Parts: sequence; C-alpha cells; structure tokens
Amino acid sequence: MSDLIDLNKILSEYSIDDNDFGFSAVSEEEYKSVINESEQSVEDCKRKLTEVEKLIIPFLMKLIKTSDKEYIYWPNRKPAIEAQMKKILSLTRG
Repeated sequence: MSDLIDLNKILSEYSIDDNDFGFSAVSEEEYKSVINESEQSVEDCKRKLTEVEKLIIPFLMKLIKTSDKEYIYWPNRKPAIEAQMKKILSLTRG
C-alpha cells in the first residue's frame, strides 16, 4: 500500500503560500508571553472598569434617591460634569 501513496509527492502539489489559513507556529515561551500579556490586560481592564463604576454609581444613586422629585436643581453643573468626564476618559482612553 505504501508504494501506491507517495506522501511527499502529494504534499509537493500544494503550495503553502496558496493555503495560508492565518496561523503560524510559535514556541511555548512565545505562547506563554502572549497569555501573560492577555491576563495583565484583563486585570487592567477590570481595574479601570471598577474605577469608572466608582465615578458613575454615586451619580446614579443620587438620581434614585431624588426620584420622587419632578425636577433636578443643579446649578453650575457644567464644571462638575466636565470633571467627571475627564476622569472617565483618562481611564478609558488614557
């Protein structure tokens, strides 16, 4: 049976360049390096989301506490809102 199948001949019929499936081989060390970076990125994202939560939830809680009121009196709110926006943007884009 092995005389009928020449694996090297069959493989030579196919060009690697024509059949690029989008992956490559890496060493275990390279793989672990990428995994470690991903884990650090996940932890960093969790930390940033927690910080964003700390900036937003108090505002939402204040809205809930005053939900029985028809109107919100908030003079000079622009500076306070801009400061919170800057804090959030520094976490999400900084």
